[in-house]
Amino acid sequence: MIDDPYLEFEREAMILRDWLALDRTVLANKRTFLAYSRTAIAMAVLGIAFIKLIGHPFFEVSGFLLVLSGIVVFYVGAREYSSNTKRFKKLVEKERALEAHMHEVEAVEAKEDRSMGTAANRTSASAGST
Repeated sequence: MIDDPYLEFEREAMILRDWLALDRTVLANKRTFLAYSRTAIAMAVLGIAFIKLIGHPFFEVSGFLLVLSGIVVFYVGAREYSSNTKRFKKLVEKERALEAHMHEVEAVEAKEDRSMGTAANRTSASAGST
């Protein structure tokens, strides 16, 4: 499995649509974490209500299990959010490094073009003087 879905594309092939898709993915990751949190809170509150409001032992055990399940759901959601966020940050760092490298290559090529242009001018000037 490829961790970085953008590795299979060339830098020049990336277009605005691809970067907007990454933004949508980041927002979806945040929404998913909020859904995990909402579910965890609902489970914990329901569990506490079972424990406090209903005195039957079955509901007390069920309430305790609901509170524990809420904690587990929150932990799973936080872990997923954290791992996805780290992966997105690595992707952005790779893109920035690649972009910086591309700018360096372009600067070197431009410098070479200028030096070759001045060398060609000297050659044509010296050929014209003879």
